[in-house]
Amino acid sequence: MKAVPLARAFRRPLPLLGGLLVAAGLALAEPALAYTYTNPTFGTSASFPARAFPNIAPPSPEGQVWRSDEGAELVVYAIEDPQWSNPAELVRWRKGLDRVTYQRTGRNWAVVSGFLSDGRIFYERYIFRGRLAHSVSVRYPEALRDPYDGLLKSITESLRGPSR
Repeated sequence: MKAVPLARAFRRPLPLLGGLLVAAGLALAEPALAYTYTNPTFGTSASFPARAFPNIAPPSPEGQVWRSDEGAELVVYAIEDPQWSNPAELVRWRKGLDRVTYQRTGRNWAVVSGFLSDGRIFYERYIFRGRLAHSVSVRYPEALRDPYDGLLKSITESLRGPSR
């Protein structure tokens, strides 16, 4: 997909804030800039648009963190032998940490979303594989809801991880 300059993409002028949010949404949606991370310790992997999270933090054995300049954050990681052994226990544990407003579970997966104690939105997907729980977590300020909500499905559905 070729990027179209904003001047040509819109026939009428946009208010500054609205234009910035639309521009951010367009930049974040660019599929050609997708990056797939695979954790060398546990094999956890997920794909995401590199422009959405351009700043990489130092790696840890469990996973990796990326951040945007605007306060969004992506975390891809795995936990071996977690304190919760199934999706229902994970949801109960997660509810004790932050304000959970959405939850869904299956036999070997869970999705949890809500608000962190600092007010940011979080959306997390977990898959259980043997002794490992693989996860991808997207966290962002409420002001960035529109552009980042649009990324959640593709990022979280790309989560993969082997059994151990």
